[in-house]
Amino acid sequence: MPVCARAVAQPDGSLLLALDPAVTDTSTCAYVVETGGETGWLQLSNLDIPGAEVIAAYIAGVWAIAFGFKAVRQFLLTLPESDSNE
Repeated sequence: MPVCARAVAQPDGSLLLALDPAVTDTSTCAYVVETGGETGWLQLSNLDIPGAEVIAAYIAGVWAIAFGFKAVRQFLLTLPESDSNE
């Protein structure tokens, strides 16, 4: 949930952003602090079709690579052992 913040002058001349949860209307704030989770979900919901296709292609690629590794592993485990005494 976004929270208003205000700048507080420190004795050394620097500024500190202090959260002010008493102010609930964020449109009147000079500074608004948002959590990362809300921003991430908002960006995901605003995703367009080409962007979603790119993400889906990367996910499919990772699954394909994992399937390939699994197939190679299974192939190597099922190889017959050669008898070196012959």
